[in-house]
Amino acid sequence: MRIHVAAGSLLLIAGLAQAQTNAPEASAEATRYLEAALDQIEQGSRVYATDWEAMRAKALATIAAAGAQTTADTYPAIRDALATVGDKHGLLLDPAAAKLFNPGRASKATGLLVVPPDAIVARVVPGSPAAAAGLALGDRIVAVEGLAGFAELPEREFGRLFRSGQRPDGSTAPLDLRVRTGTAEPRAVQVPLAALDEYLAPTGRQLDGGIGYLELPGLSSGPKAANYDDALHELLDQIDDGTLRGCIIDLRRNTGGAVWPMLAGIGPLAGAGQIGAFVSAHGGADWSYDADLGAATSETYELAKVANPHPLHDDLPVAVLTGPLTAHAGEAIAVAFAGRARTRRFGEGTSGVTTSNTQIPLADGALLVLTVTVHADRKGTRYEDGIPPDETVAIDWTRFGTPDDPVMAAASRWLALAAEAK
Repeated sequence: MRIHVAAGSLLLIAGLAQAQTNAPEASAEATRYLEAALDQIEQGSRVYATDWEAMRAKALATIAAAGAQTTADTYPAIRDALATVGDKHGLLLDPAAAKLFNPGRASKATGLLVVPPDAIVARVVPGSPAAAAGLALGDRIVAVEGLAGFAELPEREFGRLFRSGQRPDGSTAPLDLRVRTGTAEPRAVQVPLAALDEYLAPTGRQLDGGIGYLELPGLSSGPKAANYDDALHELLDQIDDGTLRGCIIDLRRNTGGAVWPMLAGIGPLAGAGQIGAFVSAHGGADWSYDADLGAATSETYELAKVANPHPLHDDLPVAVLTGPLTAHAGEAIAVAFAGRARTRRFGEGTSGVTTSNTQIPLADGALLVLTVTVHADRKGTRYEDGIPPDETVAIDWTRFGTPDDPVMAAASRWLALAAEAK
């Protein structure tokens, strides 16, 4: 009996040793790669903090349990680390996605701005291929030939598809679309690509009742961009004829771009001094407007300046219109009016890109994107997930900018009451 027990014990010990030998273990390459990525997250995360040692231990244990052998095998652990830190806008893009993440300005474009996910046309650039093809504001794109499920694309890929014909695999080609206007049957439309100056100047006019209206489009780079802030001040000169009682600032089609000319341009209404900031756990940088100079400044640096400043009108009631296309610098302008007296937002919530980020290439071509600042208004309120309206009004793109535009109608009603209340 003793011999039998001893033999069984030896077999058990041998089995345990074999099990330990066969236990999953991460390769040295995977471990080095993960540790380098975690170092970058810890060093580059300027807004968020966590128990870094615990996060690192968890990530290393995760790849060990999975037996990670390649750098790609560590991606789930890195993404989990970003979630642990709380960086809602942090990303880890694999090498293929990284190549498409932030491409240079497309050499050719369609002239389309389309609202996801319903694919409603929000703008057609005059003189563009989309305009020549007969597309118009409020049309709905119901199909894209060769791309099933296009409406489910991530927002960035959705925008690139309709702006420059870029598919998820990076290829570009003319867009073969099925388009519905109103209740008519969908029709086939082909939109080619062409070299296109997409710069759109701000526009403005005076509405009934002494209400001014300014639309601020997104601001792409280029030689005409330098005139954006001056154009806004000139528009203010035109509509401010002594009867101005309030103003609508329409950001619903402002997809971003250069923020400083926008701030310098709209400064007379936003107000003098600090009107916002980029903030992190380590400090911040203000956004300010110098009314005497007509300049947008940050940390005493003059970043945009108009030739002939319009007088300050920070006492006027202002209605700010936003929607799901309002993004990046467009959201910064919305923040610049947050906390201002006699101001109210109308429409729908913004895109939710109220942050600045840094991009860190990793050894295998993947890209780590980390949040380094978030927007804050003049009162210090931070905006990390977009900006909600004070009064929600659904946007009807078929009536955008018309007397029947429900968002403009709501804003005008409030402005009339606000002007009387002074």
